[in-house]
Amino acid sequence: MSSEISQKVIDLLSPSIGDFMAKAKVMAACKMANLNIDTLDKSQIMQFADKFESVCAALGPEIAKNLKQKVLAL
Repeated sequence: MSSEISQKVIDLLSPSIGDFMAKAKVMAACKMANLNIDTLDKSQIMQFADKFESVCAALGPEIAKNLKQKVLAL
């Protein structure tokens, strides 16, 4: 089960790309940052956000940057 922070990020992204792909992107970012989706918390958000921006780059660089800012604001 995803942590509260992970779920918020998934919820942020899922309207655009669907639940499955949103969770896959969050999982990929966690893996790249050597974090666990089930235990992701505020203390790890900066490390996660950098990788999340990279994972979302295919959506467009400006979109990825905006998503990173929204994640940092959680």
